[in-house]
Amino acid sequence: MTLPRDREEEFRLRIFTLIQDQIRKVIDMYKMILDMLENYIYDANVSKLEELYQKILKADESAKETSRLVEAEMTNVGVLLANREDYVRLVTEIDSIADKTEGIAFRMVSLAKMKAKLSRELNNKILELGEAVLATLNRLREALLAITLNVNTFHQKVRETEEHEKKVDEIYRTLDIAILTSELKIAPLLLTREIVAMLEEIADMAERIVDTLRAISLTVF
Repeated sequence: MTLPRDREEEFRLRIFTLIQDQIRKVIDMYKMILDMLENYIYDANVSKLEELYQKILKADESAKETSRLVEAEMTNVGVLLANREDYVRLVTEIDSIADKTEGIAFRMVSLAKMKAKLSRELNNKILELGEAVLATLNRLREALLAITLNVNTFHQKVRETEEHEKKVDEIYRTLDIAILTSELKIAPLLLTREIVAMLEEIADMAERIVDTLRAISLTVF
């Protein structure tokens, strides 16, 4: 059994609207990570970092609530929607970015409690990495918005997401070596290295998501 084309498009648009709301919430979560990074670098106020962490936990729950709404919508549609597995993968991958963001926030608080001081070079490179990851996520969101509107814009935003992910990789490789050769003690060194690795992994996740979007786009355009 297949749905009439107009009915399938209606279901698809409804699902995409929810997913677009999900990625918006996840990006808002990630922006709080940048706030945490700046706070750590310029102030290292543990109480402020803990306050931001609590906000991230609340934002994470809100994002997960949206993902549950998407899953419920897809359950209602059932197998009648083409590429249903790709939509499930899309929601799961976006949810994984939220989980990774929460993990970074927890480690930021832990690092601040160690009272470790990073060099100006490391601070600047970490902020650069964080901003590059945000740029990748923003292009991903634009691709999600474009997939229901314009095929050319969609493919352009996919390419831009991949280009920004490559920039993240370049920054990360240089930063990882800088951390390993720094004068940090072993515990804060390992924790700092883990934080930047998780930032880089978020960009990798964004790239995997646009791969999933490519598969979905074959049934949209």
